[in-house]
Amino acid sequence: MATYGSSSAPSQNTINYDSILGTSLFNYRKKLMDNISKSNPFFYKIKENGMYESEDGGVAIQIPLMYGLAAANTYSGYDILDVQPTDGITNAFFNWSQAAVPISISRLEERQNSTAHRVIDLMKSKIMQSEIGLKEFFAKMLLQGAGLTSSANSIKTPYINNSNGSSGIDPLGKLIDFDPTTSVAVGNINQSTSTWWRNNTKSSALSTSSTPVAFLLEADTLYNNCSKGPGGPPDLILTDQNTFQVWRAAYYDKFKATSSDNNYPFENFKFNRATVMWDEFMPDVYSDSTTLTYGSAYFINTKFCGVKYDSESNFINTEFQKPINQDAKVAHILWMGNTTVSNRRKLGVWGKIPLSLTYNN
Repeated sequence: MATYGSSSAPSQNTINYDSILGTSLFNYRKKLMDNISKSNPFFYKIKENGMYESEDGGVAIQIPLMYGLAAANTYSGYDILDVQPTDGITNAFFNWSQAAVPISISRLEERQNSTAHRVIDLMKSKIMQSEIGLKEFFAKMLLQGAGLTSSANSIKTPYINNSNGSSGIDPLGKLIDFDPTTSVAVGNINQSTSTWWRNNTKSSALSTSSTPVAFLLEADTLYNNCSKGPGGPPDLILTDQNTFQVWRAAYYDKFKATSSDNNYPFENFKFNRATVMWDEFMPDVYSDSTTLTYGSAYFINTKFCGVKYDSESNFINTEFQKPINQDAKVAHILWMGNTTVSNRRKLGVWGKIPLSLTYNN
């Protein structure tokens, strides 16, 4: 804490850096959450649909699932009615994942920025630095999984912190698997043995000389496969930049027009009833790599795909702590939660798409 002016002066100004940090972060919290979502098409869409939901702690995140329907049939008059119970309800469980980003200030920085306006300006810079770090970290964990640390690692497994072994959120490559027949537990349910718990998938047969119609037909097939059953069609299609550009060009070549939703903070266009957007961290789902050999696209119905967060760990800020061996102070912004799915049959993934197409009309 620094005090300016004589103790007997009629006007005094005391600056408590801890108070500025706490107040700034508290007031900035909603903006921070909004900025995180507005940097990521998936988070933005699920927040818009109310699928960014609070959970009050617990051992794990529990999602009720219905995989079987009661058998209905006809009867007449005094016929005996079927009373057999239906065994078709279970639960998926998703482990909590925790993330933290530090805000650090050395005593040297504190003293160099000791006047009121400079302390506030430095605080803004520190928060912005943490915000940008969080944005990129969440986007990479979601789309690249373990591939965040190396392109040789699988995009289907969560990011692992090599220094402490902790796991990140479940990536889309796991929730919407390009090969959903493999023996992998998603939400504690093995997709190999539980065939009802598999997402749709399509490996592209396109070549670099395919027609716009062929491209759009493949996209339409997967879109319609994900639309089957109650719950409607996909509302978000997330792809890489190359596929986004090829797709939009194919649509324009065929219909001489495209439409977009200007309310979204991302470049987009409409395909059927879905909003198509691209993300710079999108991996190659066919090659299971963050290095793009082919294009990819996730077909997402956000009614059945969301994020649960702990009610007391939603980008909260801790108090400043001073390490014993440093002349500095450190606080953290904390988050706890995970991605979830409740009906994988409404989700799909399209892979092995050529990165460029010279349409042969």
